[in-house]
Parts: sequence; C-alpha cells; structure tokens
Amino acid sequence: MLDEPFGALDAKVRKELRYWLRELHESVKVTSIFVTHDQEEAFEVADRVVIIQNGKIEQVGTPEQVYNHPANPFVYDFIGSANKFEGKIINGTFIDGSFETEAPIDSNIESAGLGFVRPYHFVIEKDRSGKYSIPVQIKHIHAVGPTVHLEVERSDSHNVLNLEINWEEFSLLNLKKDQTIHIKPKKVQIFAV
Repeated sequence: MLDEPFGALDAKVRKELRYWLRELHESVKVTSIFVTHDQEEAFEVADRVVIIQNGKIEQVGTPEQVYNHPANPFVYDFIGSANKFEGKIINGTFIDGSFETEAPIDSNIESAGLGFVRPYHFVIEKDRSGKYSIPVQIKHIHAVGPTVHLEVERSDSHNVLNLEINWEEFSLLNLKKDQTIHIKPKKVQIFAV
C-alpha cells in the first residue's frame, strides 16, 4: 500500500515518479493500492480507480470509465473541474433558466436535475446562434501557458462559469474583459436528483 507517496514533491518530480512507478508495476507484475487525493495522479498510475466518499464506495472502474461515465454528481465533480447547472428535467429536457438541452434520461421522469460541463466542453461565439446558446459576460481572463481560463457570468442567473480555450482560439475571437459572448455546451452530463 502506497499512501500519498508523492505528496511532498514538486509537480515535475511527481510526474516523473508516476511514470517510473507505472513502468515498475508493469515490469514486476505486482499489485498495489495507491492512495491519493490527486485525480490526475490516480488516473495516470492506476488500472482501476475507486472513488470513496465518507467511507462509501461511489464508483469503481478504469480511469477512462470513471472519467467518461461518472456514476453520480459527486464523482463527476470530484474528478475534475466542472461547471454545475441546477435545473429541472421535464419530458426528456433539462432546463436551467434560459438554458435547455436534451436529457438522456427516461423521458417520463419529471424531477430536479443537475447538469455538469467541463470548462473545455464549450463552444464560444461572439453572436447568439441557436436555442442552446447561453449569453455570458467575461469577468476575468487568466492566461496560463497555452491555455486561457475565462471566468464568465450568466446573463440570466448571474451564476459564474469557468471556461478553458487554447491561446489560438482566444486570439482569433479577440475576447476582452466585460465583453458579452455566447457559449454552447458541447457535452453535458445530466443527473436526476
């Protein structure tokens, strides 16, 4: 059992050691339990990931299964940055204010719903196009290497969302603080709650 073995190391050394540990496990064919609160670390090192909350197992699967098909809202929110939409599911449609999208849940269900969108799963447009477009105002712009993080505020609910785009797209769109733009989620994960 390895309990947070890389916790006190800098990011570059941690990454090198994750690669080394993965190679070591494959060469000596040994099974181990690796405890970490770092999702990236778990996904890089593990063949199988177990997500635990308050002593209860929430999901077990390969890193790809857990990331692409989270079992519930806790798992989705835990494994990476996420924007949360709180709304209703009515006749197969998830509705949160002016935002609507198909809910791939039993169409006869009517309940409260949560929608999650990763920061990099948005299309950004200067002008509105289509009913799934959400008007937002850019509040903050943070350039981090090749990625630009945008903090935006929804015009309808004033909820804050976080977006990530590459530097080239940011430059092409010529985005500015306080500018109103329109965003469309490319991939939404809906849960009935």
